[in-house]
Amino acid sequence: MNIARLLDILAAHLSKGESAIWVGVADVRGSAPRAPGTRMLVTPRGIFGSIGGGHLELKAVELARQMLDDDLAGLMPPARLEHYALGARLGQCCGGRVQLAFDVVTLTDLPAVEHARAMTAAGQSWVRVVSPGAHGARILSLTHALADTHHPELGASLQRLLEGPEEGATLTGLDEPGTSHVVELIRPAELQLTLFGAGHVGRALVATLARLPIRITWIDSRESEFLAQMPHNTRPLLTDDPVAEVRHLPADTAVLITTHSHALDFDLVRAWLDRNDFRFLGLIGSATKRASFAGRLQARGYDAPRVARLTSPVGDRGIVGKEPEVIALSIAAHLLSLRRQGQHRDHADLSTATIR
Repeated sequence: MNIARLLDILAAHLSKGESAIWVGVADVRGSAPRAPGTRMLVTPRGIFGSIGGGHLELKAVELARQMLDDDLAGLMPPARLEHYALGARLGQCCGGRVQLAFDVVTLTDLPAVEHARAMTAAGQSWVRVVSPGAHGARILSLTHALADTHHPELGASLQRLLEGPEEGATLTGLDEPGTSHVVELIRPAELQLTLFGAGHVGRALVATLARLPIRITWIDSRESEFLAQMPHNTRPLLTDDPVAEVRHLPADTAVLITTHSHALDFDLVRAWLDRNDFRFLGLIGSATKRASFAGRLQARGYDAPRVARLTSPVGDRGIVGKEPEVIALSIAAHLLSLRRQGQHRDHADLSTATIR
C-alpha cells in the first residue's frame, strides 16, 4: 500500500479517536520477505499494508494488538524494536533475521500525521525517526533532517538511504551510542502519469494503478466517463480543451494518450512533442496507427529523433489480449519500468512537526 493511502487511513482513524500501531521493517539480515522501509498499520479492527505475510506478520499483529490494548488501558506503551528469526519456529524458511519497529500513534499525533500528508501531497520526501522506549515518532522534512547539526549521524544515515533507488529504513545510534533509533525515509510517488482519455482502457488502467506509487492526472471532456469512486492517487481534470491543458502540466511526466478521437490524439502528440520535456509519451493503438502518425508528423517538420520519442503501441509485449483489463495490466507493467531509479526531487522545506 502506498504511503499516501496509508496516511489517509491513519488520519481517518485518529480523527475518530482510534489509535493505531505503525509497524515497520527496521533491519534485515539474510533472506527475508520484505526490505527495510516496508510498513503496515494495525488498528483495533483492521490491518492495512503488509510486512510480508506469513507467521512473521501474524506475530507482529499479535504484538501490535497487545500494544493497542495497553493504550486503551491508559498505559501509554512506548515504541519498541523486536527481533525475529525467520526459521522453523516462525514457520518461514527464509532463514534470515528481521527487526520490526512498533510505534503507537494516537489522536495527539494527528498534527504530525497531517504534516506528513502535506509533504506527501507536495511531492516531498520526509523522514520518520522512531526511538525505542520513547513515546511517538519524530516527523521531519528531508531537508530539515539532512541539515540537523545536532544529530550528524542522522544526515549520514539518510545519505546512505538516498543512494538506494527506493524508500528504506536503517538503524542508527544518533547521539546515544549503543541505542538503536530507526530512521525511515519516505519518498513521494516515483512516477507522475498524465492520462488522456476516460474510455474503457483509461478506466481499467486507473483502477489497476490505484494502489501503486504513481500519481495520476486524468483528463477528459466527459464527466460521466470518470470512475464514480476516484482512487486517492488520481486527480480528474474535466476540460473541453485537453490540448490546452498540456502547457500547464509538469515536466518529466509520463504521458499516455488513449482518447476516443484520432484527431485529438494527433493534436496531443504534437503538443507534447513541441514541449519535449516528458519522460515518456505513449499512444495507444496499432503499429499501423503509429506509422500513420509518424508520417504526418514528419510531413509537418518533426525530425526523426523527435518522432522516435513517441512510443506506440504501448504495453508489455509479453502480456497478450484485447480486453481492457488485460491491456491495462500490460500498460501498467510498462509504466512501472519507468519509475525513477535513484533520482528523486525534493521541494521546499516545510516546518518540522514532532509527535508528542
